[in-house]
Amino acid sequence: MRRAFVITLTLLLSSPLLALEVPQRETLTYRISWNKLIGIAKASITMERGKEILTIEMKAKTVAPIDSFFSVRDYFFSSTPPDISSFLHYEKRLKEVGYHRHDEVTYNPSTGKLIYRKNGKLKSQKTVPPPLYDPCSILYAFRFRCPRESASCSLPSTDGKRVEKIQVIPLKEERVKVPAGTFDTFKVEPRWKKMKGVFRKKKGGHVYVWFTKDQHRIPAKVEVDIFLGKVVGELTGYEIKQAEVKAKAEKK
Repeated sequence: MRRAFVITLTLLLSSPLLALEVPQRETLTYRISWNKLIGIAKASITMERGKEILTIEMKAKTVAPIDSFFSVRDYFFSSTPPDISSFLHYEKRLKEVGYHRHDEVTYNPSTGKLIYRKNGKLKSQKTVPPPLYDPCSILYAFRFRCPRESASCSLPSTDGKRVEKIQVIPLKEERVKVPAGTFDTFKVEPRWKKMKGVFRKKKGGHVYVWFTKDQHRIPAKVEVDIFLGKVVGELTGYEIKQAEVKAKAEKK
């Protein structure tokens, strides 16, 4: 699996205020399968909000029997201000069979300076006005800064090498059943042309994401159209700490 599971999304910043309160800490876990038939990997997303910085870690690891002949250990990291107003730092570390790569992107919203390094070597420097999001932080920006579920939205995004506006198109409301439970969701389709992030869809393919309609807007399911079929990620568990209230569900 050339790219680990995770979602590239965007939002419309029509208000300077957050639409929903960002949790203090959140952990989401997923089962990744091919065409919902063969389990190929497991993934996790952990977010932690501090007083001065918010961090996001995403991990993906292949499972048996796939791991015995095509091992994947992918890691993604992002940091933002606590209000997720723009990203500050992004890292992508890929460890796959015969392939290692380390991308690092830093961004200064006050100056607009964007710096991209690949495997420790400086590849590009450019100036891009804020706001700007990387493939990790854009997920949380969509969830907690987008004030409406029904409106199309777009936002400048970057993988370090490319900058483009990603559009999120609302499709329909749908009830979905995943290992973590059954959820009422709204389905969206993020669209982009050139940017490369956490996963790579085939040319002309689609990405669909189902977000829960509750106050958490958890990505309960994702479907990516690749050249060999479809990769599907399904929520297996979640733990959310928000103020003194904790919501928790795990696959037994």
